Amino acid sequence: MVEEDEVIVLGTGLKECILSGLLSVDGVKVLHMDRNDYYGGESTSLNLNQLWKKFRGEDKAPEHLGASRDYNVDMMPK
Repeated sequence: MVEEDEVIVLGTGLKECILSGLLSVDGVKVLHMDRNDYYGGESTSLNLNQLWKKFRGEDKAPEHLGASRDYNVDMMPK
């Protein structure tokens, strides 16, 4: 069965998440998408590999820094 979405929300920043949540509570079918591989837009928390990829362009951080999941770096909006 193929369902149709009534609204498509692009981005997972604070405004987009609030909008998506309010619409879905009202019974609207929402497709919520983001081009990033993390959730939260500019105010997100990234693990080490996500942070390394965003600022260094490489998929993985050096192994001597430890496990990626041991890091949680909060990004703050500009």
